[in-house]
Amino acid sequence: MAILSVSRRTAGSALIESLISLLVFSIGLLSLLALLTATLKESDNARYRSEASLLASDLVSRMWSGERSLTALQQRFDLQANEYQQWLQRVQSALPGISTTRNAPQLLIDDQRQITLTLYWQAPSDTERHQLVTVTRLTD
Repeated sequence: MAILSVSRRTAGSALIESLISLLVFSIGLLSLLALLTATLKESDNARYRSEASLLASDLVSRMWSGERSLTALQQRFDLQANEYQQWLQRVQSALPGISTTRNAPQLLIDDQRQITLTLYWQAPSDTERHQLVTVTRLTD
């Protein structure tokens, strides 16, 4: 009888150990999936930030390449100007969550030809919008 009761105890403990090891393995697997999800999200954020930086550089280089007087800059990059609209279309196709009414870029040109460009974007899974601010002063 003593042998029988010891064997039942070990069989029960082996089952409990198996269940605990399965639980630990499942938690580890879920943690890896959560890490993968976070990595993919941050990869998308990095891609959008890089794209926003390239778009900002593109607009500033367009400003440098043409007439740089204050009047010319204000005419060429007015919100209705053709050159600005072409650039805006590229922004809307490259960054998510941008329309003419929502998350539209903000471009300010002051009297000393200091350019402040703010780009916004918001991926569908994001609860808040992201932004990139670029400040440049154009000289002769």
